[in-house]
Amino acid sequence: MGDQRWVLAVDHGTSTTTGAVADVDPADGWTRVATVAVDGGASLPSVVLSRTDGTVLAGRPALEAAHADPQAAVLRGRSYLASATGGRDDALLATWPRPTTAVNVATALVARILQAEVGRRGTAPTTLTLVHPASWTDPSAGPAALAAAGRSALGVVPGGADTEIALVPGPEAAAVRLGGGGPVVVVDLGGGGTEVAIVDRTEADGGTTTASVRPGARYVDVGAEALDDALTQLVLDRARPALADRIRFSGDPEAHRAWFWLRRGVHEAKARLGSDGWVDVAVPVLPPENPGPGTVRVTHTDLGPLFAPALEQVGAAVVEVLGAEERPPMLVRGGVASLPGVRDWLAARTGCALAGSDDPGASSPAGLVCGAAAWAAARAGLGR
Repeated sequence: MGDQRWVLAVDHGTSTTTGAVADVDPADGWTRVATVAVDGGASLPSVVLSRTDGTVLAGRPALEAAHADPQAAVLRGRSYLASATGGRDDALLATWPRPTTAVNVATALVARILQAEVGRRGTAPTTLTLVHPASWTDPSAGPAALAAAGRSALGVVPGGADTEIALVPGPEAAAVRLGGGGPVVVVDLGGGGTEVAIVDRTEADGGTTTASVRPGARYVDVGAEALDDALTQLVLDRARPALADRIRFSGDPEAHRAWFWLRRGVHEAKARLGSDGWVDVAVPVLPPENPGPGTVRVTHTDLGPLFAPALEQVGAAVVEVLGAEERPPMLVRGGVASLPGVRDWLAARTGCALAGSDDPGASSPAGLVCGAAAWAAARAGLGR
């Protein structure tokens, strides 16, 4: 039968939550890593919605339900998790209409990943590894809350009580996925913000890599969610003034629903903007201000004024973290990193050569969580 153990890694991010598994290939005994598919995708939106009947939705079902009831949805929960302790007194993310704690949100999202993979395999993982920012240095807040969410999530799967929980800093997991040896600067342009850290890598026999994050990781308040907000405001600037005023300043449910619908449209259009150079964003129908469908065009040239100052903050943070040290290679990852010119601009600004340029998977959205799964497999002694 071989080694039937397997490990699961989950990265609960601000915008999306991803999972990856590692087990032993029975054909050759090597460790194999794969992403977890949920609802037909390799990631799920980090959205949780609680209905009045007590039903909790997480991921894509929550996002779809939020179009009809956006005030019941909780988004961007990961940022609140950083100061949570996992206790009963965690600050509420939403006080109306349904209170939800940061730990509750993380629990629901981690549980979705767990249920999907345990349902396929029929057994609980040996280890559940949860990814956290290296800037979460207080173990009693942030990491404690994340561990509490993991333990609660394990309670919904058979055999979960016997699963070990492990935590790994995101830059360390990213460096493990990158492989190789020597120092590397990891710049993670995430949804809620950007983390900059220097990671030391050691390459062992067999090509495996261990990594350690140096003290002094920096967090910069620049992320994909802020860019989505700015692009949404740009679309409103170009829409009918009466429609923009109602969405921005009215508190009625229809206006709030229109804002939610518009922002989600901007988020989805941003990927096409990066690949095509332009995109037409649909403007929500909201009578009487906007009685019929329409679009607003956004182009690459619009991104510069919106994001250049923020990107300069990231470049300055990298230079500050490095100080007088020689410029090691730099791994730039995260959703914003896929926009044209971002990686090359940061390389020129910092004087660091780009790492992983011949390995797109290292900087892909799933690269970090796959690194976490490989880290967990090595820790559990799986494969070779």
